[in-house]
Amino acid sequence: MPTFREVKSQRPNQILYDTLTFNSPVFGSVLLVNRQIFPKTFAGQVYQPCRMEVIESQQSSTPVIDCSVKFGRLAQDFKQKLKAWKAYARLTPISATYQQFDARDMKTPLKPWTLYVSDVSMDDTDVTCTLTLKNPVNNNVGRLYTIEEFPGLQNA
Repeated sequence: MPTFREVKSQRPNQILYDTLTFNSPVFGSVLLVNRQIFPKTFAGQVYQPCRMEVIESQQSSTPVIDCSVKFGRLAQDFKQKLKAWKAYARLTPISATYQQFDARDMKTPLKPWTLYVSDVSMDDTDVTCTLTLKNPVNNNVGRLYTIEEFPGLQNA
């Protein structure tokens, strides 16, 4: 009977692909795959290669689900996409779907998460996106005035 160490050393390495998809009705879908040189096809869609660093949320006593993604050398591409996101188009949030694919089955994602882009910060070359579970468009929405709560609003 082989030991655990022998079994682990002889089995093939598992290759996981990290992908990120940005969706917006303004600029469509942007499909990116991490640590690749050539485009890859997952679930019938072609993902473009890029260099990104995903920093997951820290575990603490407060249940805040967020993520930070840092892209290297993509500032100009992000600027061009975000220039189209103006005026009334800002009422629809940008969603980001983070997925992992296994090299043995490149048609089914292992772990999909859909979050909202809440903040984008850029310098000359790098871009950092903050992704959260809470829709950032809903942050500054005031309470609706209803006649039941405020009877003085009713026209006589």
